[in-house]
Amino acid sequence: MSIRVDIGWLLATGLLSVRVAAATMLAPVFGPTQVPGTVRVLVTLALSAMIVAALPTAAPAINSVPGLTAAALGELLIGASLSFGFLSAYAATQVAGRVLDIQIGFGVASVLNPAVQGFGSLLGSAFGMIAVAAFLGMDGHHVLIQALALSAQNVPPGAVSYTLDWAAVFEQSGVMFTFGAALAAPVMLALLLTDIAMAVLARSMPLLNVFVLSFSVKIVLGLTGLAASIKLAEPLLRALYGTTFEYWERTAGAH
Repeated sequence: MSIRVDIGWLLATGLLSVRVAAATMLAPVFGPTQVPGTVRVLVTLALSAMIVAALPTAAPAINSVPGLTAAALGELLIGASLSFGFLSAYAATQVAGRVLDIQIGFGVASVLNPAVQGFGSLLGSAFGMIAVAAFLGMDGHHVLIQALALSAQNVPPGAVSYTLDWAAVFEQSGVMFTFGAALAAPVMLALLLTDIAMAVLARSMPLLNVFVLSFSVKIVLGLTGLAASIKLAEPLLRALYGTTFEYWERTAGAH
């Protein structure tokens, strides 16, 4: 009994696995550090093998180590550009959480955020978990797999003719600030009105320690405003990930 291995298929799968690994390293489920490295490697190889088997991709014409290195770097660039789509959307929630943390008074506190492998703000971590849940609820992981398959179809593994769509990258970069401000806007407005009311109270009642009182009032109003604005966040998250899905389509179809 002899086992024959198609070198072309093996090379295409190995190169595509670099693209898949770079694209999924920041995505939910695959990206957090709680997932064992062995599991992530096996899922990456299995997904790459299925995409190569499903698409009529030609074997990469590589016959030297420098050529293989250049092809691997190209795959890394494509995967990183796809990964940036989710990273910018996730960063929008962190911007909103950080702004609200400072206004409410949670700015000095921090918790471990495994998605970014470091410490993050309290509300930023809460917004991040909601964003990941919304991403999975909208079948965003399926869209990412479709984007990987589309990119493999338009830019086969080992091809060096890929040109990054810089216009799409810069447009997606603005998402974190636009949607971050939109997510925090209702509570920011409520806290601004609270600050104005506290200023009027301090002016009319100078003996009252308004500075100490404002901490409790802003925490209660801030958390109440967050609970009341949950329904307003749903269309914003849909629009946020809508821009991410459109970015993936543009990036995967770029030549």
